[in-house]
Amino acid sequence: MNKSLLIKKVSEISEGVLASLTDLILTYLFFGYESVIDPRVGHSYFYALKKVDKRLEEINYGSLKRAFRHAVEKGWIKEDLKVTPVGQKRIKDIFSPPVYSDNWDSKWYLVSFDIPEKLRLKRNILRENLEKLNFGKLQNSVWISPYNFLGDVKEIVDSLDIKPYVIFSISDKVGEEESKILAERIWGISGLQEEYQDFIAQIEERKKKGHFNVIFNYQSIAIKDPDLPRELLPEDWLGGKAKRLYLSFLKTKALS
Repeated sequence: MNKSLLIKKVSEISEGVLASLTDLILTYLFFGYESVIDPRVGHSYFYALKKVDKRLEEINYGSLKRAFRHAVEKGWIKEDLKVTPVGQKRIKDIFSPPVYSDNWDSKWYLVSFDIPEKLRLKRNILRENLEKLNFGKLQNSVWISPYNFLGDVKEIVDSLDIKPYVIFSISDKVGEEESKILAERIWGISGLQEEYQDFIAQIEERKKKGHFNVIFNYQSIAIKDPDLPRELLPEDWLGGKAKRLYLSFLKTKALS
């Protein structure tokens, strides 16, 4: 299968949570091991995967086999399909739910940069890393966080050798807006609130069918959640409730 089409298919199946077939296979094995090795689905690993999710029928045998071998080579799974401790850590890194802090120091941590066009690639790498650390874009070249990750960013800046073009700063207040309003403008908290509300309603009304549908739907919201301190979130914030329902679901729900 064409690589771009494969990536598109994996993203479609995982609701944008995953980008590689290897991670998709690892996810199925981690969350659905008992189903995949169920003797009722036969002795073929690839047939078993397709029984777990029929959408995998659109991915050819060769692609599945290469992804499986890649996961084995990475040490994420064993030949008997069991996920290794290294593979479990991989899953934890991908699927860790948000953690909302109760102890915000009321300070904002800013990273400002003016990197020349000739260093555009390094500028893009810096932005990608700021996004991974859940910094929000205040302006095109000014990024902000309620958490002190400046040390992490400094390491990235030093490794890229762009120190002359980057400024770090700490402030008790940014602009004239209240902190909650600023957070809403930068991270779109109300939109996330609506997505969490919909997820909760579907779980409580038992409208969500399929183990992996729940996992991927929740994670598609969680990966956009910047894990802001509770002081910056609405008083009726639903992220915590959604997280509790999700974790409870993982413990009690059998594969359909």
